[in-house]
Amino acid sequence: MELKDKIVVITGSSSGIGRTTAIRFAKEGAKIVINYHINEDGGKETLKEVEKYSEGLLVKADVSKPDEVKKLFEEVEKKFGTVHILINNAAIPNDKVPYLEASYDDIVELVHTDLIGPMLCAQQAVKFMQKQRFGKIINTSSIRGAEHGGRSVVYAASKSGINSFSKTLAKMVSPTIQVNAVAPGFVKTRNYDNMTKEQMDTFIEQTYLKRWVTEDEIVDAFIFLAKNDAMTGQVIYVDAGFTLK
Repeated sequence: MELKDKIVVITGSSSGIGRTTAIRFAKEGAKIVINYHINEDGGKETLKEVEKYSEGLLVKADVSKPDEVKKLFEEVEKKFGTVHILINNAAIPNDKVPYLEASYDDIVELVHTDLIGPMLCAQQAVKFMQKQRFGKIINTSSIRGAEHGGRSVVYAASKSGINSFSKTLAKMVSPTIQVNAVAPGFVKTRNYDNMTKEQMDTFIEQTYLKRWVTEDEIVDAFIFLAKNDAMTGQVIYVDAGFTLK
């Protein structure tokens, strides 16, 4: 698929990997829908960068809430008419509270954002894609969604669910729509701002390449999957060798 003039919805694109993704796809000539929940200033900054290269739309929506997801895609339809690519990137990046101390609300908040949110967004996107008989859905997974997730029990379970969701949905909507996932390793986003150097070094020591993965390296995988028309139901790990056994 050529990316020029394609409509790309990127959830959670007010900062970090989502922002870098929005800007890179804009440079490819795609028209970008930027989504944020709380970080309005970040969303506006992303839009400003996107509009240097292409057309953009900024929409506030909490992807864990069905009514707000519906509103997000109504705004997209009003502005652009359709959706060609959905990148489900919005997520709570780890367990806020250790699992054994987590309340029901703590667990539900994360699962609703990290797993149910992408499911809700995909439902809306597929409606457009089935009508036009093509489209791409790319979900953001994680190395924590592989065989185990360290100490982030709920986050790991949600991302493992994303892997299964990606593969199962890929079968359901084939052959006209492709569904894949990208699983980042350790990317130095604001999630690590409150960690000590010693803690961060511990993470990097677990990789075979002994380094951080960059946001642009994650986006390289998104762009590859968006352009490639022969892959579906795959999870690509961009993890500096973390998952090697």
